[in-house]
Amino acid sequence: MANTIQKVRIFGDSILKGIIYDKESNRYVSMEHPPIDQVSEDFKLSIHNNSLFGCTVGKGQVMLQRAIEKGLDCDTAILEYGGNDCDFNWAAIAADPEGTYAPNTPLETYATTLKSMITSLRKQRITPILMTLPPINANRYFNYFCEKGGLDKKAILGWLKNDVNSIERFQELYSLRINTVASETGTTLIDIRSGFLQRFDCASLICEDGIHPNYQGHLLIASMFSEYLKTRQLAVS
Repeated sequence: MANTIQKVRIFGDSILKGIIYDKESNRYVSMEHPPIDQVSEDFKLSIHNNSLFGCTVGKGQVMLQRAIEKGLDCDTAILEYGGNDCDFNWAAIAADPEGTYAPNTPLETYATTLKSMITSLRKQRITPILMTLPPINANRYFNYFCEKGGLDKKAILGWLKNDVNSIERFQELYSLRINTVASETGTTLIDIRSGFLQRFDCASLICEDGIHPNYQGHLLIASMFSEYLKTRQLAVS
């Protein structure tokens, strides 16, 4: 594969978009030099990033279909969704904690949509790659969205059966389903989550909002992509 530049397209949300939460400014910002850019340089990859802040797998599927219709030109496509899919309308829950609520994308719909995207890519002779979700810090996230939205913590806690960590476990369901989809479809999987969980300082790799990897977390993600590329020899060696 000498002298070959691999064309990679990324379809994902704010994680692979390189968005982090800046505590000082109390807002989300794009990293000036995302570590994934270094991976692109090191392996001579041509990366086009279609990731979008707040994107769910349903929106991602629409974006993928539009890209295909326009003549999607790449060898490999990375699919990274789930963080927004597993989230809830916390403002609605705070207003009526006795109600019944579904996540932004129900788990089965999430899995079915991922499989559909994989099929669409393969029909175009594009190799799909899945990525598991980095873990979240439930307490940080709970405090963040309650304070940011001025929401009633007691009301939401009641809906959560007084267990904030259930937010974290629910997010894990979606990451586990990615593993299942990868196994069922024979799709390559980069297990980012395990890389985080192996670290005793895992919490230090997550932003103050509890859900976005910080710069050090992105360095870890980039290193895992690098290891994958070395192993699979997808790029120039």
